[in-house]
Amino acid sequence: MQPIRRLNLSEQAAQHLREGFQAGRWSGKLPGIWLLAKELGVSRDTVRDALRLLEEEGLVTNCGAGKSRAVNKDGSVPVRRLLRLGILLPSPLEKDNAHTHELIYSVKQAIEALGHLCFIAPKSSQQLRHRIERIRRYMADCQADAWIVYSARREVLEMVSTSALPILALGGESTGLPMASSRSDLAAPMRACVDCLVRRKHQSIVLICPPNWRHPRPNASAQAFIERLRHHGIRADARYNLPEWEHTPEGLGALLEALAFATPPTALLVVEPECIGPVLVFLAGRGMRVPDHVSVVSILPDPMQTFYSPAIAHFQWPIQPHVKRIVQWVNALARGESDRKTNTTEPTFVRAESIGLRFGSL
Repeated sequence: MQPIRRLNLSEQAAQHLREGFQAGRWSGKLPGIWLLAKELGVSRDTVRDALRLLEEEGLVTNCGAGKSRAVNKDGSVPVRRLLRLGILLPSPLEKDNAHTHELIYSVKQAIEALGHLCFIAPKSSQQLRHRIERIRRYMADCQADAWIVYSARREVLEMVSTSALPILALGGESTGLPMASSRSDLAAPMRACVDCLVRRKHQSIVLICPPNWRHPRPNASAQAFIERLRHHGIRADARYNLPEWEHTPEGLGALLEALAFATPPTALLVVEPECIGPVLVFLAGRGMRVPDHVSVVSILPDPMQTFYSPAIAHFQWPIQPHVKRIVQWVNALARGESDRKTNTTEPTFVRAESIGLRFGSL
């Protein structure tokens, strides 16, 4: 049994309005936000949040800017079933970064706040060895009503897109597949990052990324990186700018050693925040300072980097737009409606002290 959850002020206001709809107190056009706030004795922001909840439930329609919202039909609460939703991860959560933890637990909490059951699948795609049939059987055995598949490989998304169950792709390459999705588009921040480095005279720029960014082909983010280098007249080669490496601590060390003896990069873009520490240790061991000799960018932020000096340039990834999209999708499923809309969120590039003028190299 789940513990009783105390409703916040917005949820209490939404509940009061629901009861008013059922009692026939409001029908047709609702009073304006200012009048509702005065009547309920709450702030206008609280009323706005309450109305958003009611819109997501299908009780209220937003008629556009400057117009009063409308109560749908007779204002009765639509038939709504409780759902059991599963979240399939690419790797065990305890081994993932802080951004993933915040995103997944924010999604889980939002779903449970709607009254549904949400569980994180005990086995990840990695633990199922990324084998399509094993993943298919495992998802069926978990007996979920719907699935959120996080940061999955293309072949996994192609498989689940044919499932009879509703599936939402959170991240991953779902472009063109008949499924709901919420994704981040890194093209703009990647261009901004490369532009910043090139303006500071960097030409030898290397992106250290995990295998799923390179295989079976460079993903959209990696392609945006390579294309922006070429835009600036840099002869980008995936073997150098997007190098292969064994995805282990030893493999990262071997990659950095190899880069030092090839064409030493003057700027390193590192996708996984857990790799930033080893990169900085390697540089320090060679007497190389950031950013005097090498510029460093972390594609994903991490709370541990707050105390780094110089401050690490990074990409800022919004979480709430993904949570909001998933809440909309879950509410539609609970009403028995199909929802295959795509939501795209754009991270931003945050320049910081770890980017400097090209001075030296590894």
